[in-house]
Amino acid sequence: MQVKIVIGTISLMLTMIILGFAALGEQSRLAEFTDARLGRQIEGGAELYQSQCATCHGVNGKSEECYDAATGEIIGCIGLPLNNNGLLCGDRSVRMETLNWEGSKEALIRATIASGRFGTEMPTWSQEYGGPLRGDEIEDLTKFVLNWETEALCAAPVFQYEWPATVEELLANFPDGDAARGAELYVTPYGCSGCHGNLEDPASATVGPWQGNLAEEGATRVEGLS
Repeated sequence: MQVKIVIGTISLMLTMIILGFAALGEQSRLAEFTDARLGRQIEGGAELYQSQCATCHGVNGKSEECYDAATGEIIGCIGLPLNNNGLLCGDRSVRMETLNWEGSKEALIRATIASGRFGTEMPTWSQEYGGPLRGDEIEDLTKFVLNWETEALCAAPVFQYEWPATVEELLANFPDGDAARGAELYVTPYGCSGCHGNLEDPASATVGPWQGNLAEEGATRVEGLS
């Protein structure tokens, strides 16, 4: 009986020692698995981004180079930049402050991808809201966008325009314009026509209001709206 007790005690001690050594490496093992999973999510998000998002937000997320999904033709970007310090940098980014967002940065990006932005061209992407993507795909896209946050990106100054207090103050600081140069800029791939259309065709405005009648109606004011 005594021998069995001794053997049992020794076996228990050896088991505890083995488990102790295994536990010492468990944290690093879990960290490796977590990093590997995050890497797979970012890779999956990158594929989804190129097929679903790059046409509006640009191939590099900066809304600089967009293309027509049907023809491959370079077009003006209509989505906001995502590879941008105003969205990604700081505990509360500029975009979060602008939207008065109370949640986390990750939650903002996830919610925007999933449910879209009402009143804009940003559609709903989650199947939960009638979109085409599963929950895990929404998560992959979220991780991919967050992965653009780098020290170099966040070291750059955040551009913020200080709006003048009055229209008169705004106009007083405008330089003299060049109508011919303005016409060229209007139709560049990243110019105004991408949203406001051809000035000769009212039906061509796909996102913003048509500007062909701006000279006649630009000064019109609607009570309570402008």
